[in-house]
Amino acid sequence: MDTARPRSRRACPCGAFIAADNTDRLCHRCRRNARSDVHGPPAVPDDFWDNPAITAACTDRDMGALISAYRHHPQHLSRVSQDRMAGWLGISQAQLSRYESGENQIDRLDRLRHFALVLGVPGERLWFDRVVIPAQVGSPETGPPDVLAAPWEATSIARSVEETARSDLAISRRAALSGAAAVTVGSALVEPLQRWLHPLQNLSKWSSHSAISEEELLALQRVANELRGWGGRGGYGLARKAVLGQLDELAERLQRAPAGPTTERAFFIGAELSKVAASMSFDAGLHNAAQRYYVLAIRMAKAGHNDGFAALCLAAMARQMFDLGRPEDGLELVQLGQYGTRRTGTPTLKALLLTREAWAYAQMGKTREFHQAVGLAQDSFAQREADNEPPYLHSFDEAELEGVIGARCRDLAMHDPAQAVYAEQHIRRALELRDPSKVRNRAFDVIGLARTKMVAGDPEAACGLINEVLPTAAKLSSGRVLRKLEDFAKEAATHRHIRAVQETRDAIRAIRTA
Repeated sequence: MDTARPRSRRACPCGAFIAADNTDRLCHRCRRNARSDVHGPPAVPDDFWDNPAITAACTDRDMGALISAYRHHPQHLSRVSQDRMAGWLGISQAQLSRYESGENQIDRLDRLRHFALVLGVPGERLWFDRVVIPAQVGSPETGPPDVLAAPWEATSIARSVEETARSDLAISRRAALSGAAAVTVGSALVEPLQRWLHPLQNLSKWSSHSAISEEELLALQRVANELRGWGGRGGYGLARKAVLGQLDELAERLQRAPAGPTTERAFFIGAELSKVAASMSFDAGLHNAAQRYYVLAIRMAKAGHNDGFAALCLAAMARQMFDLGRPEDGLELVQLGQYGTRRTGTPTLKALLLTREAWAYAQMGKTREFHQAVGLAQDSFAQREADNEPPYLHSFDEAELEGVIGARCRDLAMHDPAQAVYAEQHIRRALELRDPSKVRNRAFDVIGLARTKMVAGDPEAACGLINEVLPTAAKLSSGRVLRKLEDFAKEAATHRHIRAVQETRDAIRAIRTA
């Protein structure tokens, strides 16, 4: 009599028993179904992307870690080897290994998009693909109106501002964040903005209603000054709504006001408010809204006959393009501002625009052009007479000039590591000059210095600087500061084996998720 215990039957992940002569971990039906992923990833359920490892990779903005988390996901019927994943992505197994280990960072936008498309990563998980052309919209249900297509005529400008502000006030925070990805780029952005170079239509037959009085103007300016102070603090909530509410009321009044000096000055105040709304939106990561308000600020500055402020807003839009990884678009916007103020720009404005031009060259890795633009910016700034500069340029002082040049040297050091020494020199000079009350700017300086140390190969010193600024960053309601910290964490990934680096990255993640 055979007393041997019966062999336990193996089960497939689908629940079916596997035949005794089948050495695979899958049943025959699942193996047939799995063959469809030879030439590409299989379809995955929605909850596949809720895996903690994938969530952490998206939070860290690390495509290499995301690919690794995808490969090791427990829901796969069969193991996804590096060879198979490399075949799907169209790269070598060695390349994939370096991406997953963090040895090589995936920072090219086209490559990020390709990998995300192949793997089918949902749009809401993407941290980089914020550059699309939005549909033309015109109601709270579908979105705000297309501010680029509206006529460059005073009453139309005021109407666009009113409609946009009211639409944004009616949109919930969730809806606004879901639309934060859509911005206009390329010729669709630059060509309509070229209209600011031409005179507005004749205003002689404008509204016959009562003019804006000096008392109204003073009251508007006081409110604008108060709200402008909030713009540097970032944030989305009540402060931004207060700015939009004031902008809405002002735009409604401007539609009924006749042409005249006080009306022009009121348009300029509206331009200042629009730029504050844009800055707040940009800080909160609402790039679509930020772009709309920058455009409206340019249009209102044009109606207020203030080309210098319009050029300043073009420089701010260029900075947004740099943040989105579009240096060519940013350079075109800067050059548009430079051309429009070639005869009227003050030394400070010209210096600021030249630093933006240098920013584009830094991202492109053009060392010679970068240093040429920086030299011209320094020469122009040396000619400034502070008393003759408009108030909206007072914040661009020597500390800001040094800080911007230093940060851009750091960007260039990503292409040419020899530039790191210049980055540190300029940033340290900025910290010496920076007013202690400029807390957020000092935070940017310190983070920039830390990122420079990381480029220079000194991760421990870099982490020490970040740990100094983390308590301040935790108190600031600034999305831009958090994004700069996230950039540091991403750049530090190649040194994650060092304990200090890992602890600092964990601390950054804790602040972001707090």
